[in-house]
Amino acid sequence: MEYGICELSVAPMRREMSHESELVSELLFNDIYEIVEDNGDWLKIRTLYDSYEGFLRKLQHTEISEGRLSELLSKEKYIVNEPVYTYNNKVLSFGSEVFEMCDGAVPLRNSYDPKVMVECAIKLLDTPYRWGGKSVMGIDCSAFVQLCAKVAGYKLPRDASQQFKCGSVVSNLSEAKSGDIAFFKNENERITHVGILLSNDKIIHASGKVRIDSLDSKGIYNKELKCYTHEIATLVRLKVEN
Repeated sequence: MEYGICELSVAPMRREMSHESELVSELLFNDIYEIVEDNGDWLKIRTLYDSYEGFLRKLQHTEISEGRLSELLSKEKYIVNEPVYTYNNKVLSFGSEVFEMCDGAVPLRNSYDPKVMVECAIKLLDTPYRWGGKSVMGIDCSAFVQLCAKVAGYKLPRDASQQFKCGSVVSNLSEAKSGDIAFFKNENERITHVGILLSNDKIIHASGKVRIDSLDSKGIYNKELKCYTHEIATLVRLKVEN
C-alpha cells in the first residue's frame, strides 16, 4: 500500500478526476491518506482519519513510506483550535494537525468533552458555507460538526448520514443538553443536515454561514427568513468517557 500526506494548508478532494467535478471534501495540513488508485494526473485516495474517498490531483500529493507513516502515527499529535494559525509560513485552518506543541494548537484529546465541542463551534461563527468544504474559507455542515468533535476528543465520520449512527438517541428536546447533536431530514426522510445544540432551543450550524438559530420540535427557525429551514429528525448525545 502507498501513502501520502498533505503538505498544503488545504487541498480539494473531488468526486471525479476533474477540476470541474464536485468537491466532496478537503485535506487539511498533515492529513494522511492511502492511495487506492493511480490514474496518471489524479489519485483516488482514502483518508486514514475517516476512510473518506475522493480524487486528488497528483501535483498536490506528497508520498510517504510505510516507515515514515509508522513514525508519524506514533508521534503525539496537536490540533489547531483557532480559526486560523500561522505555522512554518503556512496558514493553517481549524482542525489541522501538527506534530509539536505550538501556541495555536492543543494536544489531541483522548476523551470527549461536550463543553469543548461548544467552545469550538462558537469560534467558527460566520465561517462561510461551502459544499464539501472543511476549512475556515468555507465549510459544510457535517465537516463543521466533525472538526469540532475532533478537537473535543470524539472521532466522527465525515457525512451527516454517517454521523447519524453515532452516540445515543435523546428522546426529545426537553432532555437535550448543550453539546448534543441534532440531525435534520429532507422530504424523502434522508438525513441531510446536522448542527450542535447550544441549549435545548438554540443551535449552531453551517447554513449559508456558521450561524446560531432557534430550534424547536419542528426544526430550525431562521428569524431573518421568518421560516423553518430544516425539519428535525433526531437528537444524539456523544458518549463522554470517564
